[in-house]
Amino acid sequence: MAMNLEELRAAIAAGEGREVEFKRGLPNDQKTARSLCAFANTRGGLLFIGVGDHGELIGAPHPELTAKKLRLIGSEHIVPPIAPLIERVVIEGFTIIAVRVAASRSRPHAVLRDAGVREIVVRSGSSNRAASKATSAALRTTRRSRSILDAFERSVLDYLASVKESDPNGGATVGEFAREHNVGVQRSKRAFLRLEREGFVLGFGIGSGRRFRTL
Repeated sequence: MAMNLEELRAAIAAGEGREVEFKRGLPNDQKTARSLCAFANTRGGLLFIGVGDHGELIGAPHPELTAKKLRLIGSEHIVPPIAPLIERVVIEGFTIIAVRVAASRSRPHAVLRDAGVREIVVRSGSSNRAASKATSAALRTTRRSRSILDAFERSVLDYLASVKESDPNGGATVGEFAREHNVGVQRSKRAFLRLEREGFVLGFGIGSGRRFRTL
């Protein structure tokens, strides 16, 4: 499912923060892994390659190689591995690599360092920091399972899973679910947002056109 271009523009315009990070080019593997890992362990986020510190568009160097490298980092330098959504987008003539990382239900994730050392990393403001022992313990005890969901939320999750099964890159809006199941939009929206907040689904876009899919 393609990322929403207007959402990406808005994220860049808002600047770096807890859920957004800019890089002019791809850093070394360890630094990149720390960013991906921190997003997955916290609230998810967007990593932009080809954007300067102040949001200036400069373009990603070697976009295809950069995207390939990012996939390898997610699978080989982080445990358990993560599979971010990676897309090349053109904004004002510049090719940018946009990387969306979901808040993970498999957290805590750790960066593999030298000699097999594992470092759990979390997002703090606009920085990536090694998690304290207390934070690491909290991440382990807050892994999500369907048992925390009510019957209606589980029905939404099942619906989104069926959509993904028929179209692996697809998704659905709140309105589509509400119409198909003859239920209220506001009730449906609350369920969709909780599923996103708890790390069961990933949302893209803005407003009523925002689409969701299971991880």
